[in-house]
Amino acid sequence: MKVSVKWGKKKFDDIEIDVNEPPSIFKAQLYTLTGVLPERQKIMVKGGMLKDDGDWNKLGIKDGHTFMLIGSAETDIPKEPVERPKFLEDLTEDQANALSQAQYPPGLVNLGNTCYMNSTVQYFKAIPELNQLLKKFQGSPISGDTSSKLAASFRDLTSLLASSSQAVPPIGFLTNLRAAYPQFAEMSNGQYMQQDAEEFFSNLSQILKSNLGKLQGSDLDSYTQLFGGETKAITVNKDHPEEPSTETKDTFDRLSCHINQEILHLNEGLKRGLEETLKKNSSSGTEDNYVKTSRITKLPYYLNVQFVRFFWKPKEKTKAKISRPVDFPMTLDTFELCSDELKEKITPQRKKIQEREDKRLQEELRLRKEKKDNPLSAKEEEKPVAKKAKVENVSIEPNDLVNDTGMYELVAIVTHKGRTADSGHYVGWVKNTEDEWLKYDDDIVSPVPLDEIKKLTGKGGTDWHIAYLCLYKSKKVEPEESKVEEMKE
Repeated sequence: MKVSVKWGKKKFDDIEIDVNEPPSIFKAQLYTLTGVLPERQKIMVKGGMLKDDGDWNKLGIKDGHTFMLIGSAETDIPKEPVERPKFLEDLTEDQANALSQAQYPPGLVNLGNTCYMNSTVQYFKAIPELNQLLKKFQGSPISGDTSSKLAASFRDLTSLLASSSQAVPPIGFLTNLRAAYPQFAEMSNGQYMQQDAEEFFSNLSQILKSNLGKLQGSDLDSYTQLFGGETKAITVNKDHPEEPSTETKDTFDRLSCHINQEILHLNEGLKRGLEETLKKNSSSGTEDNYVKTSRITKLPYYLNVQFVRFFWKPKEKTKAKISRPVDFPMTLDTFELCSDELKEKITPQRKKIQEREDKRLQEELRLRKEKKDNPLSAKEEEKPVAKKAKVENVSIEPNDLVNDTGMYELVAIVTHKGRTADSGHYVGWVKNTEDEWLKYDDDIVSPVPLDEIKKLTGKGGTDWHIAYLCLYKSKKVEPEESKVEEMKE
């Protein structure tokens, strides 16, 4: 059934209502359109106001009905006037926290065990190219199929996060998520259950892949343009080496870091993930052991890495956690994971990066020597400079969304604290400057130094945050001049 809603001077037409769902879902839809929180909405119906748990069938609403909505958007609510200046020492703890929060991007309100969702949304929001692509998407969060509505809700949510100064309640997005994937609406003892952030990541990735369309001048969908890579695999019969090997090609939107007692570093886990032992019938009809070795033939612009930390325990019916520490680098070099052809292709740009790095180190040594030889002059020049987040030019041209170095820089993380995937707590971490990251713990956003990021390896055990998903961005060859200026600052 489709209805219209009149709100002040605005009118919204063709809003879809499912009469089998409670009116609270309808209110969540209106929130995405108007910014009026559900609890502040007054919707006139026969017999009074529309209640969250009302029965559509008893209200006599027909197709084409027009509702009248009364209520102010969150940003339109008048603020209480300031009576007198307040100093920091006069503020309450809550007021001081609110003042601190205003310095940083907003978080997301936890709507009942939704940290798995909140942390991963912040992970995706750290990708400026994706934000640009979402702005071009024309779908509606209240009409169309469930996939399109979820994509539109995600677009609107990231837009709210970019413009709001307060924590955002992701009501509309969560509503459409549970409509598209009912498993995220599972309940236990009257409460919504915790979910696996990786499962949410996979489903949202598929939604984006299906809805964002293609970039002009590219045969790939936008999601694959950002995150898609390709591999070539050689499969060899280990029991009968004389059997001809087979070659296959495949695509990926993430690499998996498999963890066992031998894995100490991310690179080792990624390499293990590209090697597989399997049994299958040979050409002679016997069941033989085969080794399948994959190598990357095309690198993605953004590389998603999943630490395979959970495994299914049938008896307990839960995803248990592997808490073994695995170090991960701030700069990831995938050269050894590439095919010989790709290694040859990316070598020239890698040499340029190395040349820039050598010059940067030489300049740094020169400045250190100057300071040592002229301590008084150096002391006069020293001025405390607040480091700001680097402003980058964002391009969504296909030719720019390539990795030609094999090198990546870590820009976002989703961590898990707890013993199982379906319990515990998820937190998002996003790079802000070279030395500072932002910790997104639902609606609480706080700065953390780089050293804290290096502690997310698992050495703190299951009771501390452990990296689960890592987002790496392609490292480009930067102009020599910009490197020198950064170093001088």
